[in-house]
Parts: sequence; structure tokens; C-alpha cells
Amino acid sequence: MSRTPLPWFETLTDSAFALGAAARETRTAHQAAQAATAQYDLDRVRLLDGEIAIPGRFSPIRPHDQAIVRIRTVLRDYETGLECLYMRHALSYAYGTAWAILRVLDGQEPSRVELGLTAEGHLTIPAELAPLPPAIEGLDRWRDNAKFEKARQRWWECNSAGEYASSLDKQDYLADHEAYEMHQAYAEARGTADAAYAYGVLAESALRYALLGARARRTNP
Repeated sequence: MSRTPLPWFETLTDSAFALGAAARETRTAHQAAQAATAQYDLDRVRLLDGEIAIPGRFSPIRPHDQAIVRIRTVLRDYETGLECLYMRHALSYAYGTAWAILRVLDGQEPSRVELGLTAEGHLTIPAELAPLPPAIEGLDRWRDNAKFEKARQRWWECNSAGEYASSLDKQDYLADHEAYEMHQAYAEARGTADAAYAYGVLAESALRYALLGARARRTNP
């Protein structure tokens, strides 16, 4: 028995929702990794003094110290990997949903969000939206439009901080104040994934608003 194809606006909504679900899953996984790493902060763990002897080795080994250090190394690598994964999916969510809004407001009827794919299987953003989606016109009557633009501004601030830190990092020499500014900018840039995710959440609501308008125009041309 054949299934009736879903209308384009439903598959487009599902597409954006799936991007959001992927971002939420990676966000939760990254937060769990951060919590696990924090459990093994050397300022919190009481290292035991017990030692063991190793034949042929001059100095003894403190097994508790060794275990904690190795656990921290594994967890930090794990956390870094999930941080990168969360960043990719948060950006895909934000850029992909913005892409869909712009197409709908332009009168197009895409059935799915369109993104690129690298050889390694990572999603890539549409070139026309880089480095950041523009302020989107046509949402003036949407009640959360001001929040949406504020979220875009926050994302822009984090993104700009990252670009500034990277430009300083490439210099051969930094004065003390420049080194301080670089570290501050990197700290600000660490909020990029969360900022993009917050933008994506509002963008998903904006997409539903844009779709309501598109359906209304089709019903009452």
C-alpha cells in the first residue's frame, strides 16, 4: 500500500526539527562530558600517598595519581571531540533553518533543508550565508522577532571574538595586553555553539511563522 506523500511544508518542518534534535543530542552529550571531566579536577580529588614498586625501576609509582591523570586525559579528549561535534550540529541547525526561512519568504517551496557534506561526512553551511545569516526581513509582525535578532547579535559577537582571537594567534609576537585580549576573545568564542543553538531554536519558530504566511497566501492569493 503506497503512502500519500507529505506536503512540502511538513517535510521542511521535519527537516528543521531533525537538525534541532541532532544539535540537542550533541549538546547533552557535551554537557555530560564536561560534568564527567569536572569530577576528576585535581583540586577536588584527594590523591592517596600509597606507592607500588616496579622491578627494575628506581622510583616507586603512585597508582592513584597515575589512574587519575590517565582518566583526565581520556575525558578531556572525549570532551574535546564532543565539543567539536556539538559545534558542527549547532551551526548546521542555525544555518540550515535560516536557509529555509529565507527560501520560504522568497516564495519558494523547498521540501527539505539543503546543506553540503564533506568527504568525512560532516555537514557544511551554504556559502551564501557565511559568515553569518543576515537579519531576515519579512518577520516584522512575528512576536519574537526582536528576540531572534538579539540571538543573531549574540552569535555574531561570539563569532567575531573567535576571528579576532585567531588573527592575534597568527602573529609572531604579542604584547602582554594583546595576549590578554587573545585569551579573553577565545573565552568569548567558546560560547559560539550555544549562541548558534539558541539562534536555531528561535529560527525554527520563525520558520513555522513564515510557513503559516506562505500557506495563507496560497489559500487567499
